[in-house]
Amino acid sequence: MPAEPNTEVLHGRNPGNRLLIWVLATRPAFLTASVLPVLTGIAWAWQARGGQIPLGLSLLAIAGIIVIHAGANVLNDYFDARNGSDDANDGRIFPFTGGSRFIQNGVLTTEQTGQLGVTLLAIGALIGLWLVTKAGWPLLLIGLAGAAIAVFYSAPPCLACHGLGDLAIAIDFGLLPVAGTVLLLTGELPAAAWWLGAIIGCYAAAILWINSIPDIEADRGAGKMTLPARLGAKRAAPLLALFFATGAILLLLAPLPAGAKLALLGLIPGAMAVRNAMAGNIADAIPLTLMTHALVGVALVIGLAWG
Repeated sequence: MPAEPNTEVLHGRNPGNRLLIWVLATRPAFLTASVLPVLTGIAWAWQARGGQIPLGLSLLAIAGIIVIHAGANVLNDYFDARNGSDDANDGRIFPFTGGSRFIQNGVLTTEQTGQLGVTLLAIGALIGLWLVTKAGWPLLLIGLAGAAIAVFYSAPPCLACHGLGDLAIAIDFGLLPVAGTVLLLTGELPAAAWWLGAIIGCYAAAILWINSIPDIEADRGAGKMTLPARLGAKRAAPLLALFFATGAILLLLAPLPAGAKLALLGLIPGAMAVRNAMAGNIADAIPLTLMTHALVGVALVIGLAWG
């Protein structure tokens, strides 16, 4: 496992190091969770339009979702520092759980973290508003819904604190980015876009689910009652299989090109993740769950574009 951030390396004494701090504070390794649904939407639009899609809008859609996701990650650290859950998290598995540790290890203050998060979301909002001028008000509604979920996932009333985090993630990292991308590039919202969003949303929610298990005690102490915190580790771990199974069933039922079924390959690391989770090996189950999500996303992109 990589070492936690520290002020010896991330000292912020020059512009280059400060920029590095800002980038790393967004947890860039996990931004694929938002990029893959957008790429899935691009792949659908590509096959639906015979390869004739606007490249500039596609790249802006990717840039916009990256900045918004980065801002949401940073704000999650900000609010988890304020409610004390990250400070009290002695069971964390870095870098997967317990936040980025930038605040706890003195690299950034709580205020600096909040300011960075708001700035990133503002940049993402500007990109989104420009895209709305190209796609119309339906995209605005999708963007507003996604932004609200991204903020209130951690901010009061805190969707995650009330056991709604998994649903929020499925919507914000599945349904909305896929639907929004397809609408932007095709001007339409076919049923297939919602099916695709629901499929990849199941695997995104699985990441949150397994990541929440090591945080159970800290979350309970901070009053952050996620569903795993309510169920306990022993009952929550086997339910990881439910997310994978639901995604696979939706994939089999969805009116999608045959190539999309390539995403069933994700069941291989998914089964390994479930086995490790049930055995209590959460540190092994987490990267396998991330691998499952990535494999499903990449397979959908390839399968749709090829189909």
